[in-house]
Amino acid sequence: MDRENWRPRLRSLEIIPTEHEGQNVLLLRDSLHLSDETLVVPMSLVPVLQRLDGSHTLEEIRREIRTEFKLEIPAENIRNVFSLLEQAHFLGGEEFEAWQRRVEQSYLDAAVRPSYLAGKSYDADPAALRSQIDSFFTDADGPGLPPPNGGAGGSPLRGLVAPHIDFQRGGPAFAWSYRALADRAAADVFVVLGTVHAPTRGMYTLTRKSFETPLGALEVDASFVDALVRRAPGDLFEDEFAQRGEHSIEFQAVFLRYLYPEPKPVRFVPVLVGSFGNFVAEGRSPEGDAEVEGFIEALKGVVAEFEAEAAGRRVCLLASVDLAHVGPQFGDEKPVDEGQLRALEEADRASLDAVCRGDAEAFYWSVAEDGDARNVCGLAPIYTMLRALEGCRGEVLRYSQWPDPGGTVTFCSVALESAGA
Repeated sequence: MDRENWRPRLRSLEIIPTEHEGQNVLLLRDSLHLSDETLVVPMSLVPVLQRLDGSHTLEEIRREIRTEFKLEIPAENIRNVFSLLEQAHFLGGEEFEAWQRRVEQSYLDAAVRPSYLAGKSYDADPAALRSQIDSFFTDADGPGLPPPNGGAGGSPLRGLVAPHIDFQRGGPAFAWSYRALADRAAADVFVVLGTVHAPTRGMYTLTRKSFETPLGALEVDASFVDALVRRAPGDLFEDEFAQRGEHSIEFQAVFLRYLYPEPKPVRFVPVLVGSFGNFVAEGRSPEGDAEVEGFIEALKGVVAEFEAEAAGRRVCLLASVDLAHVGPQFGDEKPVDEGQLRALEEADRASLDAVCRGDAEAFYWSVAEDGDARNVCGLAPIYTMLRALEGCRGEVLRYSQWPDPGGTVTFCSVALESAGA
């Protein structure tokens, strides 16, 4: 490659403004999870990043910055930026595309989905992980450890909302969801509707791969997946690679394996759910959309089919979601203050009231009516679950906020049962 005339192009990345060692910086991460790298870029180099559009050489970048900002950036500094971005696979081009194909094919050829976040977001050692999760139940904000042989009973759960924030911030909220499962689920198939944080072409994405966890593999119910594929429109495996680095389902797989240790034959169905952003932007409901309606009808049909069999398998739907994401980290201009935290809780609880009534449309519009100003990443999975359950009522088990002025996240645990129960 002619490096003097090289015109590098920055890929579409997740860019997060934050502080690092007392300085304002940008964190660059790969939203596709092809690369595991995170790069810290000082704000002084932002003009360089802005010119990585495939049309500027190094010297052209230097010249433009000198003219516009009266700033002289040494050529060696820019070469170092190019090198770091290239090593992290953050630059587009033929070499990146060839590498991308190898990474994707390697994953698709694998028999199982490896634990992507073990040793990063949670402990990789089985005993330490079990102890870590135990502590979420016994925390002052937790519900207490689930009894070894199940709870006191009550109406079986048909659906559950669980958070997917990292364990360190949301551990007790996870525990409230899974205590409800331990007490009332009575299910052997769990359909996990997880928020996908990477761009996908289709709205719903499946995989047949079992999920490895430090506590043992969680097997996919292949017959349920096959039945969904027969009934639902479109190619449900078109974006399967998105499952590789997505945490929303992995976290639930870890908790399910914790709650139902081997050799209990519990199985699950991992479904990544895409964004309703287009519907929100256009001011319309997803109701009536062919892809959304087709999948929901397929899911309802397969659940009914499974539960009507002679052997009668009980199915529980689980939406892996968080609620609001506000503050500069998520594109807002101002830090989050106490007044905004109170307003967030009021808006979140109005949305959760619709969830507890089983009203999918009311829930959707409680988020969409202001253009999704709260950035609710659980919109599509919760809507899909409520529509598929048809006639449910719920209870908020836990509502929580992680109040960071730079980036606040809210999340919850909700248990849903049949309305006539």
